[in-house]
Amino acid sequence: MHIDLATVALLGALQALLLAPLLLAATRAYGGVARASLRIWGSVLLLQALGWVLLGLRGRISDWISVVLANGVLMASYAGTALALRLLLGVPPRRSLLAAIGLAGWLGIAWFAVVAPDYAMRVYIATLSLGVYLAMLLWPLRHAARRGGSIAQRVMLLVLLAAAAGWLLRLRELAPGAVPRPGLLVATPGNVAQMIYGALEPVLASIGFLLMYNEAAQAELRRLARTDPLTGTLNRLALDEELARLFRAGPAALAVLMLDVDHFKRINDRHGHAGGDRVLTALVACVGARLRAGDVLGRVGGEEFLVLLPGADLAAALALAEALRGAVAGLHMALDGEPQAITLSLGVAVRQPHEDDPAALVRRADRALYAAKREGRNRVAVPPPEALADGRDGTEPSPPP
Repeated sequence: MHIDLATVALLGALQALLLAPLLLAATRAYGGVARASLRIWGSVLLLQALGWVLLGLRGRISDWISVVLANGVLMASYAGTALALRLLLGVPPRRSLLAAIGLAGWLGIAWFAVVAPDYAMRVYIATLSLGVYLAMLLWPLRHAARRGGSIAQRVMLLVLLAAAAGWLLRLRELAPGAVPRPGLLVATPGNVAQMIYGALEPVLASIGFLLMYNEAAQAELRRLARTDPLTGTLNRLALDEELARLFRAGPAALAVLMLDVDHFKRINDRHGHAGGDRVLTALVACVGARLRAGDVLGRVGGEEFLVLLPGADLAAALALAEALRGAVAGLHMALDGEPQAITLSLGVAVRQPHEDDPAALVRRADRALYAAKREGRNRVAVPPPEALADGRDGTEPSPPP
């Protein structure tokens, strides 16, 4: 069966040309890295369409256009592919390196197309350049091959491996002893495989890319649903989930600290919510810098925060609470040009043997916080003795602001 590779190339260009406007139009709905990566991918499809059109016209137009310009355009598309995917994967984009690889590959191809014509060398250089790009993509995708890895990344991994296989098959035809048949449009097995895959690749790679984007977007939505937007700490829902997870892990030592900014209402009344927000962000930075790896900080609401301390007993929790109180009291802030003192009241509670109710532990810490407020603020307190002696953990009125 005769396969017209020029027609195959033009069909691939048509598919890329149809996909590009859809992706570029979709960028209006997104922002940040997602928008940047989608825009780059849409531009990559336009470059691929142009490159395959020029390749498909080889023999009908000047070699300067069908070889030199076409390969330059395709090299730019390979660099763009690598950049878009690396941005989406959250790894360093290496823009300068990607540009240098493409430029070096294109100059080599141009040299062996015009100055010292050598078809085999052009294929070697193109394969080497593409191989470096593939390596820069396969390495950050390697985790997808493990059990439980990302399905979307596995799809993209297969697309990239298929591209590598096509190039290697074409390269094999140039092995020592083989008789090279110059020209990409000559129907050798390697050229046929590469051109057919090249025609399908815009669709296959775009499917993989969109699956990866959707996966990343879902992960970001889950993160936002568990994060306090002002402080970047966990919100109440996420704190409850983390506390439940720690309880399910077994009867290990666990302490919690309930933190509350003293006289926070006065700060808001005098300096507005913007001033109050500055105080809370400074507080989170100060507290977060002094927590251990594995400790969890979250915002319960308003100016109240909860710290989960896995593996901590009462002595360790009290020591940390006192260190946090002193560190916050030592903060030097100015709001509207006025020095602003910040103090904390803290309640400390530890998990009791065989206790299986996370809410009871938090209620004891809240009662301890209320006691610290009642005793004068800017201090650390533990639950009243009766809260443990008779097993009561009933709630108290909310502590004064």
